[in-house]
Amino acid sequence: MLQSLDIRTVLFEGALVCFAIFGIMAYHCLARKTYPGFRYWTFGFMCVGTGAILVALRGNLPDVLSIILANLLIAAMPFTLAWGLTVFLDVPWTRRTIHIVIFVALLLALTWSTYVSPSLYWRIICVSLVFLVFFAEALRIAVKHLPEALGAQNWLLVTMIAFSLVSMALRLGIAASMGSSLTFFRNGGAWQSAAILLTILSMVGIMASLIILNAQRLELELKEANRKIEILANQDGLTSLFNRRYFDKKLVQEFKRLQRSAQPLSLIMADIDCFKNFNDTYGHQAGDDCIRAIADAFKQSGGRVSDIAARYGGEEFVMLLPNTDTRGANTVAREISERVTAKAIAHATSVAAPIVTLSMGVATIMPARSMRPKTLVEMADQALYASKSNGRNQIRNYAPEQKTRLAPTCADTA
Repeated sequence: MLQSLDIRTVLFEGALVCFAIFGIMAYHCLARKTYPGFRYWTFGFMCVGTGAILVALRGNLPDVLSIILANLLIAAMPFTLAWGLTVFLDVPWTRRTIHIVIFVALLLALTWSTYVSPSLYWRIICVSLVFLVFFAEALRIAVKHLPEALGAQNWLLVTMIAFSLVSMALRLGIAASMGSSLTFFRNGGAWQSAAILLTILSMVGIMASLIILNAQRLELELKEANRKIEILANQDGLTSLFNRRYFDKKLVQEFKRLQRSAQPLSLIMADIDCFKNFNDTYGHQAGDDCIRAIADAFKQSGGRVSDIAARYGGEEFVMLLPNTDTRGANTVAREISERVTAKAIAHATSVAAPIVTLSMGVATIMPARSMRPKTLVEMADQALYASKSNGRNQIRNYAPEQKTRLAPTCADTA
């Protein structure tokens, strides 16, 4: 069957396929988001299509076009494939200079075997060897760097590059076996047709895998963007602690989880003592710095992944402690208080101390179906106000008899 194929027709068909691939990839460049390196691949397919047409017109065009330029254009495809991968993956191509030298050497070899010592045999050998080197380099880059950049291997691309290597090795082997009896449009028709058909098939596969690769990176970027949006939605802008929205969500989740496992859930609620006075005395910038310093104390305390530190509002902070009893919650509360005291932030207008301090309330529950998650917040809030009512700068545990909602004012020190 292969013997009946006209090599020129096969080349023209291959060129049409490559130009179709070029058109599809050019459309992606114009209409879709593509990443650096994609245009290299697009250019490479344009080169190989043009080169195939020039080869098919051999005998009708000067040798410099149909042999030298044509083969250089075809060889540009695997070269731009490797180069484009390094640009796409943002990795250094340490071997680029070597491959540029190989490209120049191919130019010299084609010139020699066309004009000085004409030999189709040696031209095919040289071109096939260069193809093998370039495709092998592209395969090395893909295998080594794709998992690092994208978190997973693109096995379709790896397979198609390997398939191209096999087709080039097949062409090289058959050319070597035929030796000097090889002629372009006659004796080699069958094997050349097979090699070209295999190459066309690999080109289509490489195109599909490159488009998938671009989409894979886009999907990864979208996931990262969504992750950042989620962080922004759940994070307090000033302190980088979780915000109240996230705290409320986690409170419900942990309440239900611990309800099933019958484990305790504790909450620390803290308020900066006389913070309005601090702002009025030192200014709002100093107030922001103070809030960030308190947030740092919360971040450094607790230590478990399950512990949720959040800015509840204004100068109020909370720490949700799953699987933690009253004793454990008090230990964390003391750690927070000690870290804040150690910062020794001056506060001349506080009724509690000459430095910034916290009033803190601690509550612990065993989540039950008869309770609401907000019950824990209400209990911690009552304990916090008990702390304020008894002079501030202290930790109070929730007790049912705590009914007062009045705390001594800081206004008299302003």
